[in-house]
Amino acid sequence: MTDTSAETTILTEDSTDQRLLNAAERLFAERGVDAVSLRAIMAAAGTNVASVHYHFGSKERLIEALLDRYLDQIEKRRFALLDVAETARTLRAIAEAIVTPLSEIAEEGSTAWLSTLGKLLISGHPALIPMSVSFQPQAARLQELILRLRPDATLPSIRFGVTHAVTLTCVVLGDIAHTNRLMSLSGTYLDDGQMNAQLIDMVTAILAGPPDES
Repeated sequence: MTDTSAETTILTEDSTDQRLLNAAERLFAERGVDAVSLRAIMAAAGTNVASVHYHFGSKERLIEALLDRYLDQIEKRRFALLDVAETARTLRAIAEAIVTPLSEIAEEGSTAWLSTLGKLLISGHPALIPMSVSFQPQAARLQELILRLRPDATLPSIRFGVTHAVTLTCVVLGDIAHTNRLMSLSGTYLDDGQMNAQLIDMVTAILAGPPDES
């Protein structure tokens, strides 16, 4: 007879990990990271009171694991799009490389993850520090391509633009319904495709910097 006890344990632990991450993702998106207790996450996940500490060690490690969920996917997709942008030599192509990997996450149904990331970016939460380190290669490539098109731009202005472009994208895609509620006040509704196109337009404008008034 084959001993499946170890295999069963791995599957069970994986299931618990995912339940905790799913619950944290949903609650963080609804209330914000600092307003959600570990007890609330464990209750929403239907796990015992020691589960977060067993699987992650701390709330900080849980947040780090949650943010890591889509980072590899985003990084691979963004670098592929930046290769395209290098040939295209347009700011809009660079804007597409910023927006598209995130819009694809939204299309997969993970808007709560985007909403959580958007909230962390807006607040400058210290939980972003590990993520910011992994983002450095993407930031360097973005900076390089933008400088080729805007050689007179300063590095602080480029970094400011990229930071706010990513933040805007996460906030909008993290709650498209909220954006459409605001748009409805002027009698306007945008479907997902139109929303993405508008975001790319806005990010292109951010990357372009102020108009030349000389």
